[in-house]
Amino acid sequence: MKLFKSYLLILLMVLFHITSHATLIELSDCIGANACTITTTPPNPVVQDPNDGILWAWDEVQNFTLTEALRVDRVFDESASFVTAIAGGGYWLAAGTIVSSHYLQWDPGEGSSSTVSATIKLDSQVFAFMTDDSNLFASDEFLGLPGMNYSDFVYRGLEVEDTTNFNGTDVDINWTASTPGDWTRLITAYSPAAVNIPEPELFGLFLLFVMLNQQIERKKR
Repeated sequence: MKLFKSYLLILLMVLFHITSHATLIELSDCIGANACTITTTPPNPVVQDPNDGILWAWDEVQNFTLTEALRVDRVFDESASFVTAIAGGGYWLAAGTIVSSHYLQWDPGEGSSSTVSATIKLDSQVFAFMTDDSNLFASDEFLGLPGMNYSDFVYRGLEVEDTTNFNGTDVDINWTASTPGDWTRLITAYSPAAVNIPEPELFGLFLLFVMLNQQIERKKR
């Protein structure tokens, strides 16, 4: 019984760990910011001028199958089978593509530099960036973090001079901002780390563990 109980406890701990596993791995070589931080509790609502000098990053919807083509601004490979260039600028990611979404915010302040550089490390192939206001607005509803108020203010995307250099599952960035700051949605491939267990199912597993534990305790008496 003790062994069985231990297995149940280990299983529950593993399930909790899986649901909280981030697909953003690290913001390395951070220069110019007061901090480069991956968070599960991002600033909410997003405001035009946080003035905190922090490069924030957080995971959004993971392993989402696009039901229609997604418009993006910068891609890792223009020749990829699911990428189509748009006349006049931008690209489509084809419907049926499985994507994961991540959001980044940079606004200088509190003694930071106006420019931040860092390497974004993720667990799957980087596909694209959304840097245009309209593309960010259009994707908030289905790719944004549930319950997050992204605020529809203008000049929300990156500047033309802000670099996003693709390097496999890494991206090297160099962004300069003033008022307002810089925001972008980073699109990656299917994330093997994002095993999403819905909260009701996780709660059900917890209740099952509690009931089994109670049965074990009764048998011990």
